[in-house]
Amino acid sequence: MTFGLTLAVCGFASVPAHACTIFVLTDANRALFCNNEDWSNATTRVWFVPADAKRYGCAYVGFDDGNAQGGVNTEGLAFDWVLGWDETWNPDPSLPSAEPMEQLLETCASVGEAIAFYRGHAEPDFRHSRILVADRTGASVIIGAKDGKLLVEESKECRGFGYGEHAFNKKLAKSRQPTVTNAARILRACLQKGPYATKYSNIFDLKSGDIFLFPLPRQEGEEQWKGVKYNLVEELREGTHSYDMPQIHLRPLVTNMGPYVRDYHPIRDKEPKVTAHVRGVVRDIIDGTLRIDDFTPEAWPVAYSKRAEVQAAAKALGRLASLTLVDRREEGGKRTYRYEVEFEKNTILLRFVFDKQGQLASIDTEENRWNE
Repeated sequence: MTFGLTLAVCGFASVPAHACTIFVLTDANRALFCNNEDWSNATTRVWFVPADAKRYGCAYVGFDDGNAQGGVNTEGLAFDWVLGWDETWNPDPSLPSAEPMEQLLETCASVGEAIAFYRGHAEPDFRHSRILVADRTGASVIIGAKDGKLLVEESKECRGFGYGEHAFNKKLAKSRQPTVTNAARILRACLQKGPYATKYSNIFDLKSGDIFLFPLPRQEGEEQWKGVKYNLVEELREGTHSYDMPQIHLRPLVTNMGPYVRDYHPIRDKEPKVTAHVRGVVRDIIDGTLRIDDFTPEAWPVAYSKRAEVQAAAKALGRLASLTLVDRREEGGKRTYRYEVEFEKNTILLRFVFDKQGQLASIDTEENRWNE
């Protein structure tokens, strides 16, 4: 749902009314943050990033694009998103960007701090999505947009919303116990099927730091719905690393993914005309003047329909400073170029895929970090 993903060929129009189910189970002794991640991408991952002098240690869950869909930090703060709104929302352009999403967990320790973060940062995705944030005390907040204003709904009770909200409420009426068994039972009742089926489920124990993952592929039946347990503090001792979720039942696989693991360096640019073309496309994105001739027939309708939204996201990054080629390869008749694009506030690793005719088939964000 970030800058590159908005432009990718997977428009919001085909997404179900609500994607994902998120809920909190809490009492005086425990707080569990639970999520079903519903999407079309089956390449799911979990990655861990240790603390430094300025940031809390974190675990993130998501897909192979490296963008965090949800996560939890060492202070017991967790978040995840639900997609499925169409709100009028124009955040103050003078505010710093809320992207990348990792900023929230790296700098906030409580629900109160998370609310202050979103009051002080521009988050364009509130047009289509709402976020649930909870902390180790059991407090939670739903943040989004409504009637053009920032929506902030705080609570200290069990609550949930999203695709499986009806099933969640029925299960909650039978048991509000914040146990992993009860949470897993509710998650199973809220599973989505079809093209945007649930791809993984997670339970974060916000006091102990335990993480329970239920990745696909999995079959119907309790005995097949197996979880894997990690502990955040223990994993962070291993440094920055990640696991491919579908294979964690077999063995942990360390992968070169995500916004902190990739290690690209500038390479010799043998095609300056391509780089000039890419720079022009980036400027067109910023100016809102995308040209049909730059895109394949399949990519153009989505790019055109999202041009205003993508322009707003790009402008939030600040002035374009530089564009550096860091990777180039060919496969299946297509040419892929990766550029590190530095803006005033953020640096983004963008992947451009061209077809044989030199038209853009896709533009994707693979890394998004804010500048110091």
